[in-house]
Amino acid sequence: MTIVLGWDALDYELVEKFGLTETFGPYYSQLETFDNPHLGKPHTYEVWPSIITGVPPEEHGIHVESTNGVDWKNPAVAAVSRTARGIVPRRIRAKFGRRLQNQGVQLDFKSADYYESQGISTVFDGRTARPVAIPNYRVPADDELGIVFDRGAHLKQFLNVEDMGNGNTQSVPTASLSQLEERLATEALGKLGVVHSAIQREYDLIFVWLGFLDTIGHVAPVAAETDPSWQERAYRMAAEWTDEIKHSLQDSDRLICVSDHGLKEGEHTHAAFFGTTEQRLLDDAESVYDIRSVIETVTTSNPTVDEPALRPAYTGNDSVQTRTADDVRNQLDNLGYL
Repeated sequence: MTIVLGWDALDYELVEKFGLTETFGPYYSQLETFDNPHLGKPHTYEVWPSIITGVPPEEHGIHVESTNGVDWKNPAVAAVSRTARGIVPRRIRAKFGRRLQNQGVQLDFKSADYYESQGISTVFDGRTARPVAIPNYRVPADDELGIVFDRGAHLKQFLNVEDMGNGNTQSVPTASLSQLEERLATEALGKLGVVHSAIQREYDLIFVWLGFLDTIGHVAPVAAETDPSWQERAYRMAAEWTDEIKHSLQDSDRLICVSDHGLKEGEHTHAAFFGTTEQRLLDDAESVYDIRSVIETVTTSNPTVDEPALRPAYTGNDSVQTRTADDVRNQLDNLGYL
């Protein structure tokens, strides 16, 4: 089984800076990514379709266009603009708005059916796969589980407008920065819960997208005034969650951590990340376009089934999962009972 954690905005340079390469790797490299021609930066909702198809937007047909520069007509984006004024430098505020406008509030999200209708193949074709919340590859389970969310709403909750009288307003962070952090963590863990459940079944491929670090990174320029450790703490949380997935793997499983771009000081960077538990995969992973072929090289391909069987290790059959006295003692020791 191949498990892919799509950590949006996982920055290669920050992973090294924070000393987390062993967790997101241990074998890792920087990936080449590509810019959206209108924004001059990599764009989440174009890059992930390229990751799962292995082709550029010109071929998979998913483009994000912004011809009017910074457009605050969308109510959600306008609200963030009003609340951000006075606390975020104008340069950052403008780029905030442009990025938010193009990160979900006005996009026509594509479903998995789009690719089939357009004759575009993906890494999931011909496999018993479990895609989870991938941008522009929505499956019915995403909506059924309620794991798709509005990032603009997060920022509106984080920033608050105070009436100073005489028609003046002042924007300040809301009383509890932890509320935003808790909501973002809850959403990330909800998706990772799906992964933990799916690992117990006979899937060829599990691929989850996690926007946690991206949203954290965009808020970082504002949050740093009250919490300079905001972004680093988030990376360490993401590393802990990644470790938990690693501990769920069986000997024949492999884990891949991949990002679409990096993100520092509120800005998208080109420092996209690729990490894996199998060293041999590094040789062929040079750009985001290579990820599909890298996955396919090592991933089995079984007929798609609606209800994959439980893996033998999870059936509860003692004859399949034999445990020695040392196994029991080690488990009790890890739980703190010994």
